[in-house]
Amino acid sequence: MESARQKIAIETADGRKLAACWWPGAQAAERSIVFIPALAAPQEYLHFFASHLARRGWGVLTFDYRSVGASQDAAADSSVTLDDWVNLDLPAAVSEVKRRANPKFMAAVAHSIGGQLLGQSPIRHDLNGALFISAQRGIPKHYQGVGRLRIEYAYLLFPIIIRLLGRLPVSSFTLPTACSGRAVRQWVRWGRSGVFTDTNKANVEERFSDYRGQLTAVAIADDQYYAPVGAVEALTQMYRNAGLQRELVSPRDYGVEAIGHFGFFHRHTPRELWDKSEAWLREMEKRLRNKRIRNAECRMQAECRMQNC
Repeated sequence: MESARQKIAIETADGRKLAACWWPGAQAAERSIVFIPALAAPQEYLHFFASHLARRGWGVLTFDYRSVGASQDAAADSSVTLDDWVNLDLPAAVSEVKRRANPKFMAAVAHSIGGQLLGQSPIRHDLNGALFISAQRGIPKHYQGVGRLRIEYAYLLFPIIIRLLGRLPVSSFTLPTACSGRAVRQWVRWGRSGVFTDTNKANVEERFSDYRGQLTAVAIADDQYYAPVGAVEALTQMYRNAGLQRELVSPRDYGVEAIGHFGFFHRHTPRELWDKSEAWLREMEKRLRNKRIRNAECRMQAECRMQNC
């Protein structure tokens, strides 16, 4: 049964309104998902997989970062940084899901830069699980061939263009949609330096180890330009206290020629792959439920010992 998508607005702590969509799946109070999109990628590309999960009963929220898609504001976007996404936009999205469903199990589906943002954001303490799709570190040494040339080109030219024009024009040689120039320059700094830093250039990498939920990190075998396996593994290793599962998806295993960086979310993606991905999320939920049962039993045993049962 189709769960109707509701177009909504969510408000951040600093009063910014973000465009979002909510699917009130039939079991949203049991399990819900917040999607964390790629860099400069409007939420619409997530619609088909989000709708698939909603039909399976999940509550689902997608949204546009400030300066991206329907959350653009010409008067304010020039000052937007990745810190705003990390500390304001992501918490607002998670809070909206809590307000609407207050789920027993809450997870994120993080694509590309989404996996980098999650580990720095306060939401790392709120999530029970996370499914990473092609979430990577953008350090050039993890890329080869044309992929290495593409990322070196971006890191060299994007900051120059932004300094000259004040923004990064949309084109086939830059990014396909608009995004804050300051956010892009911060992303470049993360890749060039190999260190995640905030706008004050303070190292924030220790935050990643705070995440102690379940994590399934998916690499796509033919995603060589944007998220090769080595780059995915480099980010995965930062979540050293997560309940970790690694998965490698090969297109031919699902009867298709290519998946690439965005193909997982395409409307024609084999439903077998989406079903398997939902099964990974369900397994995370099961592990959390079993952990809660064990903890409850331990508390009962401790109380019994104290009372000389």
